[in-house]
Amino acid sequence: MTFFSLFATGLSCVFYGLVATAVVMAVVYAVLRALSSSIVRSVPFYVTGAVMAVLLTIQFSLMIGAMEAKSAADSAEIYLNQLLENSYGTVGAQDSQAVLDKVTEEFPIIGTYLGVADFSGHDISQLAGAMHETMISYLNSYIWHRVWWLLGIVVVAVVIVMVLDKPNAQATSRRTSALADRHAGRHGRSGDHQRVSRRRR
Repeated sequence: MTFFSLFATGLSCVFYGLVATAVVMAVVYAVLRALSSSIVRSVPFYVTGAVMAVLLTIQFSLMIGAMEAKSAADSAEIYLNQLLENSYGTVGAQDSQAVLDKVTEEFPIIGTYLGVADFSGHDISQLAGAMHETMISYLNSYIWHRVWWLLGIVVVAVVIVMVLDKPNAQATSRRTSALADRHAGRHGRSGDHQRVSRRRR
């Protein structure tokens, strides 16, 4: 049951990760296209975009999983209070690890982010609250780390695409200028010919 529960949760996280990635990719595409239509038609854009999509999906999936674990941590506190209701004394390292193992059996998603616990010295009556606070603190930090990774990936990808597109943009600009100069030259020579022809008449 634990495997199937984790598998189903993992698929859900990946699915929502793909949806979030698609939204971000669409926004990035729209912004880059507004800046320069040549960027979104370049080879660097497609290569960088593919790599960015994979990295964003991984980070979004991990972040969504951490959010699921954070939600499960609230239920885990209630479960711990019921589990330790008639227990008394001071918690040791092995005791706290055994309690966490019980929690991860009941809420497998928590076990994917938290595997070791040491609440030595805590009173058993305070263990549920202390463990819940530690879980939430760690998961919040984990989620923020994913957010910064996501922002970093997008910024680096956009910079790479724009830098690699500059030579193409400059070459296009030179070709356009050359075509304009040739067109202006032909127009100028045609005007001179007309003026000469008029003088001959």
